[in-house]
Amino acid sequence: MDIKRRDLAAWPLGWGLLASGAAVHAQAVATDPHAWLEDVDSARALEWVNARNSEAMALIERQSHFARRRRDVLASLSNPANIQYPTRHGDHLYNFYRSARQPHGILRRTSLEEFSKERPSWRVLINFDDLARDESRNLVYTGMAVHAPTQRALIFLSSGGEDKVEMREFDLENRAFVAGGFNLPAAKMTAGWFGADEVLVAADFGPGTTTSSGYAMTARRWKRGTPVAAAPELLRGQASDVSVSVRSGGRDGLPPVALVRRSKQFHQTERHLLHLDGTLAKIDVPDDADAWIERDWLLVLLRTPWTTSGRTFSEGSLIAVALPQATEATRELHLLFAGEPRKRLAWTDAVRDGIVIASGEDMRPRLTFARWDGKAFALEPLPAPEAGVLHVRADQGAKDNRVWLTTQAPVTPQALALVDVSAPQSWPAPLKTQAEAFKADGMVVRQLQARSSDGTMVPYTVIGPAQPAADAPVLLYGYGGFGIALELDYQRMPGINWLQYGGVYVMAHIRGGGEFGPAWALAAKGAGRQRAFDDFIAVATDLAQRGIAQPARLGIYGASNGGALVTAVMVQRPELFGAVVSRVPLTDMLGFSRLFAGASWMEEYGDPDKPADRESLARWSPYQNAKPASEAVAYPPILFLGNRNDDRVHPAHARKMVAHLRALGHARVWLYEEIAGGHSGRTDPNIHARREALLYSFLFQQLAPKA
Repeated sequence: MDIKRRDLAAWPLGWGLLASGAAVHAQAVATDPHAWLEDVDSARALEWVNARNSEAMALIERQSHFARRRRDVLASLSNPANIQYPTRHGDHLYNFYRSARQPHGILRRTSLEEFSKERPSWRVLINFDDLARDESRNLVYTGMAVHAPTQRALIFLSSGGEDKVEMREFDLENRAFVAGGFNLPAAKMTAGWFGADEVLVAADFGPGTTTSSGYAMTARRWKRGTPVAAAPELLRGQASDVSVSVRSGGRDGLPPVALVRRSKQFHQTERHLLHLDGTLAKIDVPDDADAWIERDWLLVLLRTPWTTSGRTFSEGSLIAVALPQATEATRELHLLFAGEPRKRLAWTDAVRDGIVIASGEDMRPRLTFARWDGKAFALEPLPAPEAGVLHVRADQGAKDNRVWLTTQAPVTPQALALVDVSAPQSWPAPLKTQAEAFKADGMVVRQLQARSSDGTMVPYTVIGPAQPAADAPVLLYGYGGFGIALELDYQRMPGINWLQYGGVYVMAHIRGGGEFGPAWALAAKGAGRQRAFDDFIAVATDLAQRGIAQPARLGIYGASNGGALVTAVMVQRPELFGAVVSRVPLTDMLGFSRLFAGASWMEEYGDPDKPADRESLARWSPYQNAKPASEAVAYPPILFLGNRNDDRVHPAHARKMVAHLRALGHARVWLYEEIAGGHSGRTDPNIHARREALLYSFLFQQLAPKA
């Protein structure tokens, strides 16, 4: 989404099914006894939230290892020995760095020669702690777009980690913001360079320019020295769309091109190619595909099969089209990656002689160089580790075939190398290795499978000691939505907070996620959502059958869509779990579409205003399906973690679920709401460390055997 009376027990399942449109929303708010908690900053709501925070802290701070967890997480996040991942623009490598002492961080740059040293020297460009102090604002750096030839950058800043960002033009050479430059106030925007003196931007330009989801509805081409209000409009969507956005091609040394996109739904997007002469031409590719520009190529990743020009390409396939042919009726399509069951595309980037492709096959990493000879691509396999994940980023795509290659696995820290994909036989040793966050001696990683209710075999990964204690606490984590894969990357936070305390950590690769390509994701979309819950329940059951975890020792944790997952399965099968943490979750699935960016997720979940979708949502929505304690239903202890600064998933989802469960007579329900950090909650190491210590301490307190 990898992130705003009476007792509800009286609601019948499917409450409000026959109402429609605005009437549904009005009725929902009018009859929801906890709707007042949707007013994020009201005095009444904040008084209630502050009381809940105090209760949660009083409970968790008593846990003997809370302070140690917090200290260890903060030390790991701020360790100067961590890899400082660079991004090249022109002759410079750029890096954003923050620590406990510099929570807002610094933007800095160096040379490749200097970066190769054990202790490189950096030139600081912007000190965001100083900027935040000077402006008396909680400014959070969220990224930049660089125009390397002119040494200018568009810097994006949010307030406390919100999704809304403001844009400021910055002179990288003189280390100063540009007065009268390309500057815009905060909005949910996308922007990028289109030459030295033009910027493409999709943002909130005033009334009638945002969608019902709160995103941009129009895109403009803005010339330097002119007011943005006078910038010509490139594309206008509709209020019911998710968004209109822009994506520059990033073609240093070549004429600029860009994609201007109208997303009618989350995965339904029409795309237009913008050339320097102002020509805007629609690209004929499936609306549900993803598409982007890699230098001279338009790359298209299919979510469903595509038949065109007498050929059929399977879902999950990656196709390349030469940019000059992208909008032509007759064009040559080059298959770079064939979608198959149990395979998925992970990353791509363009180098001088072709495209580098990182993928996965049955959750094992694969790396391929698609070498272009002027007529066709030749697919050449490259060295890859047996397990874990890979990430590739071109170093100087226009000039050579080098890429920054990152490798990692659940108990193996990241390693960063600069390699030439055209000469794999001479790859050097890693240039940098991530500082070890936890002791992995004796840790093993096992791949197992559980049989779901419909017979589907669902993989899951178990991480822990080769011989864990018989009563060791087990934590099961899941996400299962939006086609987002649960990667087998380095498990730093579970390692620090769980594994080194003797716990076992489990990752469930359930349907809805992207571990095995589009079909795996689509299986749990909309009316099929219950499949994701059934898969997760199957993993929990399988853990018990194998003797890995019993219900009293099994905790579950999920965030965002994963928060919806763990809250839903807790309501459906409470007897399977000993404790639950649900972070920034969705819980009110009959009201989610009217809260903040909720309308943008209706393609994934369904539209509560449509009777058939509403009936499906009503079957599993945690808020409407929770049962009173008087019906002899005992829910496991559950901690909800929200964020007041979250402008993506409304904090009321967590607030209302806590209030509702307590009204139903469930006493073991707590809420802790952070006041900054946004949906991800990772904008400040201090906030991040406190949050991680809270959730793992709570779980350990509830699940670990008592002395």
